[in-house]
Amino acid sequence: MEQNYNLLAQSRANYYTQGSPIQFVRVELLKGDVTGEIAVCLTFKNISQFPVTGLVIRFKCKSPAGEVLCEDQFYYEGMHVGQGELFGSDDAVYIGNDPVGSVEVTLDRAFLEDGSAHSLAGYKRQRLPSPKLLPPNLAQAMEERLGKSPMNTVPQVLDEGWYCACGAFHPNEEGTVYCSECGSDRIMLQNLLTSLMQDRPMQQPKEAEPVQPVQEPEKPMTDQERFASLYHKERGDLEETDELDGATRQMDLPPKGRMRSDLEETLEQPPMGHYDDEEDGYAGPFSDAVAQRIISLAPPITAILCAIILAVGAVAHFV
Repeated sequence: MEQNYNLLAQSRANYYTQGSPIQFVRVELLKGDVTGEIAVCLTFKNISQFPVTGLVIRFKCKSPAGEVLCEDQFYYEGMHVGQGELFGSDDAVYIGNDPVGSVEVTLDRAFLEDGSAHSLAGYKRQRLPSPKLLPPNLAQAMEERLGKSPMNTVPQVLDEGWYCACGAFHPNEEGTVYCSECGSDRIMLQNLLTSLMQDRPMQQPKEAEPVQPVQEPEKPMTDQERFASLYHKERGDLEETDELDGATRQMDLPPKGRMRSDLEETLEQPPMGHYDDEEDGYAGPFSDAVAQRIISLAPPITAILCAIILAVGAVAHFV
């Protein structure tokens, strides 16, 4: 029974075999349109200058849970693969009904055009840094400029080699600036990406929302302040306002143009003062000595007046 296999999943190798003339490139999972069977196909690349006619590998397929589904050896033969060419994707190394979660590949031997065999078991695998993906707008612009798809990887040069915009990795051993999968030039890709990034309009920074001032809770009045407020309200000489200057309430000035009596002007007329020679400032109507004298005599005079009032009150009572 013949059936067609459709691509179910594809993944690139996340490592390369340093120094090896054969590199493992990617794995593809295909699904049959009649039976629903899963087929595993592997892709390799010859990066040496000698044509390859055969390749022996070992592979292990595991389920999504990590259970080994199949472990076997496969021999690719009847080929003539030149430098930079891909091969192997037309052959299925495994066909089964169980879903496949991962595939492990080990290179064994490569056969060259002259019939000699080259052992690949001594080359160690080295994990690759994860490729960086382009933003969707830049990826779309790259594809439109180049007429190729997909072009969603940042072209970059690493210590181990370089990544193409199509996602292909080229180790230093390959010794080329041209991608063997999409044909792009490495330097041209980097220049194109730089040009697209400069042409892309810069996003305007979002305006920051105005900061709302934090209103501090009104400080409660002390008992002394509350008593003073009630006292002034009773007198009527203080008008309440909504504005506060620190903790002091503002008072209204007298209206302009109000008629003033001669008595008021006399009471508010400041006494004559003098200037102190030492401080060169206004010292007031009295000297410090006179002021101290008045202050010292105030208590005795007050006591004498109180005694006179008590005496007069006692005489009046007996009379």
